[in-house]
Amino acid sequence: MMENLAPAGNRAALERADAAGADAVYLGYAAFSARAGAGNFDRQELEDAIRYAHLRHMRVHVTVNTLVKDGELEAVTEVLRLLRDLHADAVLIQDLGVLRIARNCFPELTVHASTQMAIHNRTGVLWCKKQGIHRVVLARECSLSEIRKCADTGVETEVFAHGAQCVAVSGLCLFSSMVGERSGNRGRCAQPCRMEYNYRGRRGAWLSPRDVCLRDELPKLQEAGVASIKLEGRLKRPEYVAVVAGSYRKGLDSLERGSFEKADRKEKEGLLQIFNRGSFMNGYALGCEDAGVIFPEGVNHQGIRMGRITAADGKLAHVKLEKDLQNGDGLALRGEHEETGLVYSGPDMKAGETAIIRLRPGAKAAVGDSVYRLTAVNQLKTAESMKGRTVPVDLFLKAMPGEALKLTATDGESTVTVTGEIVAEAKTRAATEEELCRNLEKTGETVFEARAVKAKTAGAFVPVSLVNAIRREALGALTAERISAFETRNAELRIKNSELKSVPEYLPNAAIPNLAYIRNRDQAEAARAAGLRVVWCPEDYRTEALEKLKAEMQPGDWLAMPDVCEEDTLQMLRQYTEENKELLGGVVLGSVGQLGGEWPVAFAAGPAIPVMNRQAASMLMEEGCAFVTASPELTGQELKTLLADGAPIVTTVYGRTRLMLLHHCPARTALGLAKGHAGCRMCDEGHPDALAGQVLEDRKGYRFPLLRQRLPEGCLVQLMNALPTDNIVNSELRIQNSELKERGLLPKAIILTTENEEESKEVVNAFREGRKTAGETTSGHWKRAVE
Repeated sequence: MMENLAPAGNRAALERADAAGADAVYLGYAAFSARAGAGNFDRQELEDAIRYAHLRHMRVHVTVNTLVKDGELEAVTEVLRLLRDLHADAVLIQDLGVLRIARNCFPELTVHASTQMAIHNRTGVLWCKKQGIHRVVLARECSLSEIRKCADTGVETEVFAHGAQCVAVSGLCLFSSMVGERSGNRGRCAQPCRMEYNYRGRRGAWLSPRDVCLRDELPKLQEAGVASIKLEGRLKRPEYVAVVAGSYRKGLDSLERGSFEKADRKEKEGLLQIFNRGSFMNGYALGCEDAGVIFPEGVNHQGIRMGRITAADGKLAHVKLEKDLQNGDGLALRGEHEETGLVYSGPDMKAGETAIIRLRPGAKAAVGDSVYRLTAVNQLKTAESMKGRTVPVDLFLKAMPGEALKLTATDGESTVTVTGEIVAEAKTRAATEEELCRNLEKTGETVFEARAVKAKTAGAFVPVSLVNAIRREALGALTAERISAFETRNAELRIKNSELKSVPEYLPNAAIPNLAYIRNRDQAEAARAAGLRVVWCPEDYRTEALEKLKAEMQPGDWLAMPDVCEEDTLQMLRQYTEENKELLGGVVLGSVGQLGGEWPVAFAAGPAIPVMNRQAASMLMEEGCAFVTASPELTGQELKTLLADGAPIVTTVYGRTRLMLLHHCPARTALGLAKGHAGCRMCDEGHPDALAGQVLEDRKGYRFPLLRQRLPEGCLVQLMNALPTDNIVNSELRIQNSELKERGLLPKAIILTTENEEESKEVVNAFREGRKTAGETTSGHWKRAVE
């Protein structure tokens, strides 16, 4: 049975998840959570939440899935210790340094790989298994066939089944960080993807995906071996959690009965009503592509259509209803003017009738405008009033004169017996068994609901206060026993006295030459002229293109792996490396999961494997990396700490930062194409509507280049920063150490992407001379720390 995993951004959402039948919830602690904007839980709230959930046999997964700086490692260690002590059922991790600490200091913690780790194929899952990771939250871009391959490893797989989708590969997005210091990798995403951009003269939300809904596809997910379906929404209202988790509970229950029931019209409308962005999509798992993914017309909740305006006079609007309307419903009027929001105040109306809506001063409405309902008051009331699950309990009270009052309580799994005062003999009227049972049944505000209640007594005087007291004590004891039994049963490992206070670093010195990441021959020649190690980042990773690339390469050149690719493509690339190991100096890996490949040449961790702390660097070095790459989200001062003592960590000092890695093609999306992504040849054939040379332009006029990366399974699209980052001078002044520099222990990298031949020579010369490049640039985060 797949797990119904619901979001819990706060206590109210946790209670709604319980009422809706969630098997587990995921939530964030007050620190190091990738949804810092959610309510999250402080220490006491978290302890209470875990007890609340465990009493109801509901699991709690806690997110510690942000990237962590060196100065925060001590604090994150304490968070892990807290989660261990509070018996959290799992901890979700992105940062490799945090993973290293958890694995060595708290081996009893059950670790899940966050989707922020960008694990997207079988090799990556097997690497996670080797690290002791119990479950992998797969990247949202995985196809059903890739999910099946991942599940076949025996590692639990968790798949996003409902809600908002990041348009960029999770963990590889720097857009919010670079344009506003709010790092999505640290839980502070400002969602620039939900803004409008200009593409080929058309304004639209070209980076805003529809919400996914796999409610009717649960049998396919189960057949693929998915262990848990994840419902997005830690930033959503509690009623959203109730509606969505309740719908998936209904589907999962019918699936378990062997007669799966798709959502009926009312249920589907309820899901759309609680939140949708341009209806729903089936997501990448079920083959959604390009125009089927993106909804460029709007970025907010679209609601459901209620009717159209037939008359309006500036104060009142007449709406011909297509659906029932209730007093208190939230509405939106949409037409040629800016959207108008209002709350309906008036009598309940039926579909087919004409409702009269009062317009606030300044609100615009015109004949023909469409009316949408954003919030349905009845839906919210129903969701809010749903009762949480109860625990049936059997009670047996023995009240015999001269003996201690004794009550046994059991839920069928856990049993407790408590004793009270010595029972007195009745002098007048004795308590009856029926009376005692009636008093025992009053379980009050507890989670327990009396099921079988029995009492044994004869001639005893038993005051109601004694019955109430012993019932409270018994249910309290059963609460503790029930929680303890659940935590013991769900603990994968309990190792005592195994805790380490800290984890020694492993950062052996190694002389690494300066690097140049390049895309074409002109850039390669410029880099070689300056004595830089060439790392090829080809536009095309198909077999034929890679064979042609060999003519451009020189012995000792390195090849960068694509950051995301399907398992078959990764195996093809590994075979290519094997066949050309005499030519290649090494490969630069594009994702954490590629560490699981058996590479026949030297390998290193590239820019898409973020290293923000020395523990993360240590783990990668232990895995055999020749060098690792510092995160571009660090300041110059933070880099000094990371690079201390000549650790083999490369600092990127020039290049356009990739802001996003996209699975949809803006060119195909703009053309309305929703099928044929893998076989598309528009760029190959020079089609006038192809992506080549195109940009997204924001409202301030900044132009963000779009670069394709062609794989056998289709294209990925890299959204690059509008300006190159140039810290050549800064790096010389702030972090360079003459002794380490002479020993080659402070390697640097430049990244050439859109630069032509002359621009490439200018960049290389500036790097060689230690000066700023010509043209407009940014210093990135050198002096601007990310939140």
